[in-house]
Amino acid sequence: MRSILKYMALACVAVGMASCVQDLNTEPIDPNSSTSFNQDRMFTKCYACMAVIGQSDPGSDSDVEDMDAGMSGFYRTIWYCNDLTTDEAFWIWDDAESRGLPTTNWTGTSDMIRGIYTRLNLNIKYCNHYLAYASDKTQEDQYRRAEVRWIRALHYFYQMDLFLYSPFVITESSDYPHFLPRHELYAWLVTELEDIIARLPEVRVTRYRVDKAAAQLLLARIYLNADVYNKYNAEWVNDQNWQNAYEMASAVIANNQYGLVKDEIVTDSGFVYSAYQRLFMGDNDRADVMKEAIFQIYQDGLYTQSHAGGKFLIAGPRYGGMNAWGIEEEWHALRPSPTLVDKFLSPLGSVDRTAAELIIYDEFDMPEQLKDDRAILCSYGMNTTDHKNFTLKGGMTVGANECFYDCWAGLKFTGVYSSAAKPQYSPRQSPGWPDTDIPLMRLAEAYMIQAEALFRQGKTSDALNIINNTIRARAHADALPSLNEEILLDEWSREFWFEGRRRMDLIRFGRFFGPESDQYRFHWEGRMGKADMPPAVNSPFFVAGTPEYMNWFPVPSEDKRANPNFKKDVEGDPNNKFAAEGGDGYTY
Repeated sequence: MRSILKYMALACVAVGMASCVQDLNTEPIDPNSSTSFNQDRMFTKCYACMAVIGQSDPGSDSDVEDMDAGMSGFYRTIWYCNDLTTDEAFWIWDDAESRGLPTTNWTGTSDMIRGIYTRLNLNIKYCNHYLAYASDKTQEDQYRRAEVRWIRALHYFYQMDLFLYSPFVITESSDYPHFLPRHELYAWLVTELEDIIARLPEVRVTRYRVDKAAAQLLLARIYLNADVYNKYNAEWVNDQNWQNAYEMASAVIANNQYGLVKDEIVTDSGFVYSAYQRLFMGDNDRADVMKEAIFQIYQDGLYTQSHAGGKFLIAGPRYGGMNAWGIEEEWHALRPSPTLVDKFLSPLGSVDRTAAELIIYDEFDMPEQLKDDRAILCSYGMNTTDHKNFTLKGGMTVGANECFYDCWAGLKFTGVYSSAAKPQYSPRQSPGWPDTDIPLMRLAEAYMIQAEALFRQGKTSDALNIINNTIRARAHADALPSLNEEILLDEWSREFWFEGRRRMDLIRFGRFFGPESDQYRFHWEGRMGKADMPPAVNSPFFVAGTPEYMNWFPVPSEDKRANPNFKKDVEGDPNNKFAAEGGDGYTY
């Protein structure tokens, strides 16, 4: 594709943010003022490329060309691919990506897929440039090199997770990149992260820089999904990495600087913010909250203005008249799926859809009604423009604005500060932009990895103890009496809904696409623009089954055609069962 090939073919110049990330202790630069390498500024850029879309303007000046700039950022592109394609979320706006991803109608020409592919490869290019020229003379220099290697590994993790084959470049070159199958990228990542763990500091230098716990948690995540990434590795033996995942997650938990947030806050005006809610608020950079953040993407209403960061999760589900949410924008666009709400209605079989019709509460009262602090949902229309309460019928026409009320509102993320006397008076630096950081990796994941790894090894009682006594106890949710695959998968969703990871979990449990998932008959309500609840007879996949290749996304068609290595490395790979079908199963 034109954008990424342009950057792959040219040496990356020393560009940086047009605003500084405060805790990195470096200064911003003007990319037009210098093309020489500046180690401090390039280090900032490697972190900043996950927080902003480009150099300056939040609405147009993106590093990724030829797509809506507001959608082109690192987190939003990841989130769209990992949540809008699943049983968790709809985006109501009438645009191609909002329709295509929820209805499983994506191709090699889809802008969002092209956007994440370009963004990941471009950010890797920034990291490679830093590593090619940065000094390693001092201890600080060595820490920075290890941190940038971690950032690069994080991007390659997403490449491996999202695509069957990925371009792989770890040195600066003007040549076209070669492609690796995901099982080879898996092997490289394991080795790379093992070395990075030994080189990162024990304690993070500043709040927004990573230490070895970030590498340990990323490696634990990779171990947990190892069977997925090695499915086409002829030498692979399944179920060999559960203990590795458990041990790596345990190492994170044993780090004394981290801990789950467990203290709620009651403001002078009586508003109560649970420990869980505080993770997603405008002041989630407080030290007592960031102790759960293994890696948190810096967001600031003045310095990191972007439609592709935390803002879309805050403005997206809001409508005029709702309780204050800390910024002065409402998009009335983002909706949970009814199947996400179901996970809070009946984890213990106590509430069904019929009974839910009588549950009319806002996001402050709903957690108490559903007995789970994580149920930050709203069914009450309050003073919204149309004065309607939210239903649970599901949007049957994805992309239609009239479907905005077709599911309860998911108000997990907010720009309000937990210390504010009243939400409407929440301190903010800029009316249109939130200060809410993005908790990309947090300690709760390590506990869930522990639990699942134990469960996979037949230690169900130990796994249930972790979930009940750690994860659900923090949420003031009743203990689960038993544990099976469905309950465990639902608990992943309840803890991490709207955090941009659902697709990965569904695939690991065999619930996304392919023959393994056909027994569930694709029963996510509202997908395909139909009521696809069990037995999902309306689903176009009910008879034929779901295609396996939709467990990953296509390499953008433009890159397949333009990069001569694609035919050699992918379509020419004799071990690739999709070689005759576009290399990854998608035609182009």
